[in-house]
Parts: sequence; structure tokens; C-alpha cells
Amino acid sequence: MKKGISILLTTLFGLFCLQGKAQYTFAFMPEVQGRSIDNIYKVRIGNTGGIVTANLRIVVTEAHAGAVVTIDIPQFQLMSGVGTVPPAAVYHATVGFGTNKLATVIRQSGYFPEGDYEYCFQLYEGVNHNNELLAEQCFSYELEPFSNMQLIQPYDEDKICDKRPSFNWQPLIPAVNGVEYRLLLVEVKDRQQPVEALRMNLAIINQRQIPMPMLLYPSIANELVEGKQYAWQVSAYQNDLVLAQSEIWSFTVDCEKDSTKLPAEAFRNIEDLTKGNFYIARGQLLFSLQNTYAATDLVYSIRCLTKPEQAIKKLPVIPIAGGYNQVVIDLSDNSSFKDGYYYIMDVTLPDGTRKQLRFIYKQAE
Repeated sequence: MKKGISILLTTLFGLFCLQGKAQYTFAFMPEVQGRSIDNIYKVRIGNTGGIVTANLRIVVTEAHAGAVVTIDIPQFQLMSGVGTVPPAAVYHATVGFGTNKLATVIRQSGYFPEGDYEYCFQLYEGVNHNNELLAEQCFSYELEPFSNMQLIQPYDEDKICDKRPSFNWQPLIPAVNGVEYRLLLVEVKDRQQPVEALRMNLAIINQRQIPMPMLLYPSIANELVEGKQYAWQVSAYQNDLVLAQSEIWSFTVDCEKDSTKLPAEAFRNIEDLTKGNFYIARGQLLFSLQNTYAATDLVYSIRCLTKPEQAIKKLPVIPIAGGYNQVVIDLSDNSSFKDGYYYIMDVTLPDGTRKQLRFIYKQAE
């Protein structure tokens, strides 16, 4: 009888010890937290046991480049339940980088470019990773590219008269320290598509190391020829690693049909403009709107984004009638507007809705 009781107690004690052994899990969203080094630290660790002293190693590898980042977080108290690594431990973390180009970009920017990544979290007992491995969990994720770079000017399929135009595009998002841009401009031959022209034709402009999202026409490049079509594309890169590319846009040099001469299609609906990025205001703002109320004056204001401290004064009064309106706001005689500066217009429509239109001001030709 005593022997049976002894066996039963031993079995129950074993089960109790098995159930009492702590389990550790990691909660990590690579699509969100895997885009930058700072966000990797936000991994959440689940602990089903009591308080334990632990340290954490994070190893990030890319399928083609290999190991890119290794992070060692020194000892910290891992509490029961689910929580993050204490900020004090994160502050004293040691970050090591691989020897490949991808690792160099990550070290300089703090962001992970497009790639097929694996994020491995290794939790060790005690003060260093030479002790017992408590848990290890890896997450794989193929990071999508940075948000598409948007070209701004010259507009796609536009007709311009400027034979030495300037080029503008939206900067890389999210911003990366030390990013540079490359602009490629080629002529589109007969029966060619713009994408084929960029791949096959000799470049008119192949400018690298552009620090800002704009390029004035290089003085050493031959001017464009009237009647010919051209294609252009911009790439963002760092240390020869391409981070993102824009679409391919084309335009034609055509002074007889210059789209800056107020064609009907220049009056784009304000609803469409507010959905875009930047509008080019060549001396004036042109847009259309529908007013279902009585005639009134347009309620609007303009702020400078390039120099926020600059006040915009003496804006013209713009009357709008009932029904369809083609609005022209002439800015050419206002000294508040500088060529190449960025601005934002706040508009309150007659029905009370508010719209914002970002634009780049260009002097009228």
C-alpha cells in the first residue's frame, strides 16, 4: 500500500514539475517591426513561469546577402506574462553588422531595404549567450520595396516648350540618411515604347549623386529637340544598392501645343488634384470645381512648405459662380512665391468640405 502511494506521489510531483517549467514565446510582426532596427527591439516575449534573469540575441539574415545584423541585449529581468525588453537593456544593446553592401546600408540608415529576411530571436538564461538557451524562434518575411517614388515634372505625356527643363520628383519614403538619386533621360525613337527606350538608347542625361528630389537641366547636356519624345526615370540608391525606382514617364517638346498655354484639360478637377502628390503651378493655379450653392468668393489660404516662416500675403479674391467653375489663381505678380518652392493651399468649398492641394511654384515662361 505504501509502495503504491509512493509511486502516485512521485508521478504527481513529476507532472507538477513538467507543468511548472516555463515556456517562452515571441510575438513579432516582421511586416511592421522588421523595417528598421529600432522597431526590432519592440518584440514581445511571453513567459508562463516566474521572473527570470535572461539575455537576448537577435540575428537578422537576408537570403542573398547572408547575415546583416546581430544584436546582443544584455541581461534583464523577464517578468511573468507578456512584455517587451526593458528600455534600459535596449539602451545598452550591442549591434553588429555584416560585411556586405546591404549591411552597410542598414548600418547607415537604420532601415532594412527590400529583401527576403529572417529574424531569429534567441533567449538565453543568465548574463550572456553562453548559458542555457531557453527559447529560439525565427520569422521569415519578404519586405516589399519602399513606397513608389512619384515623378512630378515634366508630367507624363505632357507637351512642353522648354528645351532645358528641370525635373522634380517625390523624395524616398521612408526617408533614409545619405540617400542619393539617379536620373536617366533618353530619346524615344519611332515605334519604341518608353521602357524599351530607357533600356536600349544612349542616355542624354545619366546623372548620379543627386542629393535632392530635383535636377536642373545639366549645362553640359545638349538641349532637347522640338518635335521629339523623351522618357525619364529616377532611382534612389545608397552605396550602389538601389532602394526604389519610379515609374517611367514620357513627354514631348512641342511649342505649338505647349500644355502650359491653358488648354481645357489644364483645369483638372480639384477632387482629383487633392488625391495626387504635387501639382505644378506655372505662374498660376488652374483647377475646376462644382458649386451647387449661390455665387460667392472662394475661401482659401496658401502656406509655404519650403520656408514655413514665410508669410503669403495679397492673395487675389476669386469669385465663383453657381455650377461648374474653371478657377484661375494668378500668382505670377506675387513676390511671396519663389521658383521651385513647395506650397500647400487650403480650400473650403461652398458646401463646407475642406481640401488641400500641394504644389510646386514655377515661374511662367
